[in-house]
Amino acid sequence: MTDDISTDDTVGRVDRRRFVQGAGAIAGATALAGALPTGTAHAVTPPAGASAFAALAEPVRIVDTRRATHVRGYQRVDERRITVALRGKHGVPESATAIVATVTGVNQGPPNWIAAFPSGGSIPTVSNLNLIEPGYEASANLVTVKLGANGAVDLASRVPCDVIFDLIGYYEPISGPVAAGRYVGLNKTERVLDTRPAYGGSGPVGAESTNVVDLSRVVPADASAAVINVTATETAAAGYFTVFPYSMAERPASSSLNWNGPGATRAAAVIAQVEHIDGQRRIKVFSKAAAHLIVDVTGYFTGDATNPGTLGAFVPLDPVRILDTRLGNQLDAQTPAGVLWPRWTREVTLPGDAATKASSVLINLTGASTRGAGYLTVWPARHPWPGTSNVNFSKPGEVVPNHAITRITQSYGFQVMTSHGAAIIADLGGYYLGNPAAPLMGPQGNPPPPPIGVPWTLTIPGLVTIPVIDGNAEAVTDAGLGWHWTGTGNVGEAANIAIFAHRSEAGAPFRDVQYLQPGHEWYLDTADGRRYVYVMVDRHLTNHENHNILNATRWIAAPSCSLIACTVGFDSTKSRYPDRWAPTSTKYRIVVNGRLDRWFAL
Repeated sequence: MTDDISTDDTVGRVDRRRFVQGAGAIAGATALAGALPTGTAHAVTPPAGASAFAALAEPVRIVDTRRATHVRGYQRVDERRITVALRGKHGVPESATAIVATVTGVNQGPPNWIAAFPSGGSIPTVSNLNLIEPGYEASANLVTVKLGANGAVDLASRVPCDVIFDLIGYYEPISGPVAAGRYVGLNKTERVLDTRPAYGGSGPVGAESTNVVDLSRVVPADASAAVINVTATETAAAGYFTVFPYSMAERPASSSLNWNGPGATRAAAVIAQVEHIDGQRRIKVFSKAAAHLIVDVTGYFTGDATNPGTLGAFVPLDPVRILDTRLGNQLDAQTPAGVLWPRWTREVTLPGDAATKASSVLINLTGASTRGAGYLTVWPARHPWPGTSNVNFSKPGEVVPNHAITRITQSYGFQVMTSHGAAIIADLGGYYLGNPAAPLMGPQGNPPPPPIGVPWTLTIPGLVTIPVIDGNAEAVTDAGLGWHWTGTGNVGEAANIAIFAHRSEAGAPFRDVQYLQPGHEWYLDTADGRRYVYVMVDRHLTNHENHNILNATRWIAAPSCSLIACTVGFDSTKSRYPDRWAPTSTKYRIVVNGRLDRWFAL
């Protein structure tokens, strides 16, 4: 990262057009019905703290800890925490209740997080930035933070790191109806641009290019700013996007979204100035490196031409964590927890007044312990998925946050879906006055996790625990392991699974399998942390012919798991089975069948 981080010290000017330049979406306008009625005034007295958004004409860099000479406006509490004084400074009025800024972390050490919160208190259990890559990493996120009693905000990190703080706007209190600065959330996030050919685009934007994006389809003429997500994907190299006004000839020396290398997918929330030129509402996006560009619109702020009202005013809150699925370990379709599985959704109800007085809420949304490249989408609970996204990650094991404003549903709040699996964390920072949406459908169901092949770990309690793998049957079993019978099912499928192991050699892992009785359990653990529990139903004796063995495994309906081993067969000289379940003969097989009873996360 080079010129994407500005060093300009110019104090920003207040711009009543309500513009702010911010610093997250991969997965198509109607304005919010009922949240801000068109053509009517709303004279309800707003609650304490209700505020309207105002913007600086351009971002103001207040903090850059990388530069010893750039120390204006903050005090260092210790090596992990600084205080940034804002009220009455840098264009922020004495009456301001909250500020909006882009915070960039520049990490050169171990995994880290950065939290922004009202100054004067202890560090809350929230975060705004996560930096987990070893070595140099730069990451930016839009933050909206309530001011502390001393008119300041604090920034704290898990370990020492550099931080950049670019102020872009503030909220000022209202006592009655106002025109500008109120938020209107769309009922459904709308995608206005996707350059990927598979989605109708013409190809990636070029390096060092400036691109025009038309928002006219979803942003009305009386809007002053649009709340959008910009996403970079299939990046060619490290780089950034900068979003700026259409009429501005020179782009600002700042960035809205940063990524750290080729092949990345990253998203960032942006509040972008909307100018009305020739009947259109357009913005510009500069790209430092070649990448596909995706733009989603989630809502807009009203302008001076809007009828006065109080709906859409912002009520800032002390940040609080309202969801962390990592804290649970039992997974089911009703209350998903832990690291969720692909296409799983979690509903989140809201605390306090936000549950009944809000049309939208402001959250910092984080995907953690990701299972692979994918995304999170947040949208009103019990509404159809909008086909967009808010947080994007490029590989397993990432922790990625993004600022988000989402509509909510009466009684049910919002919902978050993970496309490819992740833990979900949400920190509430405030809400926008208005009417929650009505539910349009029942609760979102969660599909079973996708099937997963070996390696598995088989445990028969009290008897044995062994790995199960594919390969050559003789080589695998002679190594004392369980062999996944080629062509039989995988865990998570509606199929019959067959596992073969020795009973009298190579450690004899299945020596005592004959002692299993109906109702006994065994289980298979997967590499991604699932446990599938099987309950014995029956057992069979058959010869060594493969088709007969497999027919025995299919004696019960799938999904099932069968344990197979050699056994003693019929003794023709004595016309009886001496002990037909005991070890061992290669001429006959014992087949113990179990039905799938349940599964859960470890």
